[in-house]
Amino acid sequence: NGQITYDQTRFASLSSRLPGTVWHVEKNVGDRVRSGEVLALVDAAEVGRAKTELIQALAQEELQRKVVSRLDALSSQGIVPGRQSQTAQTEYVQARARLLSAQQALSNLGLSVNVEQLRGLPEEKLAGHLRLLGLPESTAEHLGPNETTANLLPVKAPMDGIIVARQVVAGEVVDSSRVLFQLADTSRMWLTLNVSVEDAGRIVLGQPVRFRPDGSRDEVSGTLVWISTTADQQTRMVTVRAELPNPKGQLRNETFGAGRIVLREEQEAIVVPNEAIHWEGCCHVVFVRDRDYFDKPESPKVFHGRTVRLGARNGKFT
Repeated sequence: NGQITYDQTRFASLSSRLPGTVWHVEKNVGDRVRSGEVLALVDAAEVGRAKTELIQALAQEELQRKVVSRLDALSSQGIVPGRQSQTAQTEYVQARARLLSAQQALSNLGLSVNVEQLRGLPEEKLAGHLRLLGLPESTAEHLGPNETTANLLPVKAPMDGIIVARQVVAGEVVDSSRVLFQLADTSRMWLTLNVSVEDAGRIVLGQPVRFRPDGSRDEVSGTLVWISTTADQQTRMVTVRAELPNPKGQLRNETFGAGRIVLREEQEAIVVPNEAIHWEGCCHVVFVRDRDYFDKPESPKVFHGRTVRLGARNGKFT
């Protein structure tokens, strides 16, 4: 027996990085999304404070840079002492460190910012740029400057997939511990099978697996990718896992079916019933009808003994 589940390496539970209020929800259950696409916008006051800190750090760094430049020129002419120039240089380094800290704070929230592009921008353009920071153009063009705050934090899809669960609506208060969306890439699914301890020694990674979901006549082929190192204490079964391609989405999470692990496959195998095999003390033999058995009804019926080497057994056949 086998169970189908989502590939856990392609399944994500998404939350807001900061506590806040859900400002807008872009996607719903069943929507296909691309990596980086915005699923929802959260109004978080901490985002606005981080952006304000960046603006202040930019202004302070620019001011200290001008002071250092001016004092260096005066110090080289002997107009001001060198100690004053060194003090200004220290303050400039501190202002630059504060700017880098403010930039890193936004990056930790998933809001990457290029400081070099922000230098020299007028105050109004700088504020407008930071207000829409992290939002794709397709979303930003629908947001007017009068209705958009600087506190918006986007919840983005980390990969391509389908929204399989949505647990939020606009206006709700959320925090980082609450799951807002669940996203799954269903192009590949996991199949979990339970194998008896006696049979576990015959399976190895890479063996082909064939699975037939309940209610379906078609088999899906995959590959064995993991074998558990322990057995269940109660059932004494070993858990194994296979990866199954699911390009058409016919496999569904938390469904069951029957799976087969193919140990050996021969296109032209000689198969005989188990009861046709006899042990002669030294070897196994089978008896084969003579090729003229049916052609000459009046002649004696002849069988020939053939020595055989046994292969795999499958039910009633060898």
